[in-house]
Amino acid sequence: MKRLLIYSLVVLISYIAGLFFYRAAFYCLGIPTDSEYDLLNTGLSLFFIFVAVPSYIWISLLLLHFKSRSFVFDTLAFILFGFFPATMVPFMIGFGFGYLTLSSYFFSDMAILLYAFFTGTGLFFSIGSSAAKMYIKKSHS
Repeated sequence: MKRLLIYSLVVLISYIAGLFFYRAAFYCLGIPTDSEYDLLNTGLSLFFIFVAVPSYIWISLLLLHFKSRSFVFDTLAFILFGFFPATMVPFMIGFGFGYLTLSSYFFSDMAILLYAFFTGTGLFFSIGSSAAKMYIKKSHS
C-alpha cells in the first residue's frame, strides 16, 4: 500500500512538472495567453493518464528486469519515449497524419509545447521513481 501511495505521488508530481515545462515553453515562445494552444490541456491530460503513465510503468519494469542502474540511461528512456505521445496528441485531436511531417514537427509551436510537457513528465518520473526506490529500499532495511 505504501508503495502505491509513493508511486501515485510520483505520477502526480511528474504531471505537475510537465505542466510547468509546458507553461515555461509557452512563455519562452512568446505565445499570447489567449491562444488556442490552451485547448491542448485536455489532450495532454488524457494522453498522460492513458498513454504516458502505463508506458512509464512498463519502461520502469523493463529497466528493473534488465537491472539498469544508470540514472542517466533511465532518464533518457523516459524522455525519448516522449516523442510518441507528442506526435499522437495532434493526430488524436483531429489534425490527422498531415501534421506529422518532419519539418512541421520540429519547427511548430505545438510540437515544441507537447515535447516540453512530455520531457518534463519523463524527467520528473525518472527522478521520482529513483527516489521512491531508494526510500522503499531504505524503509525495508
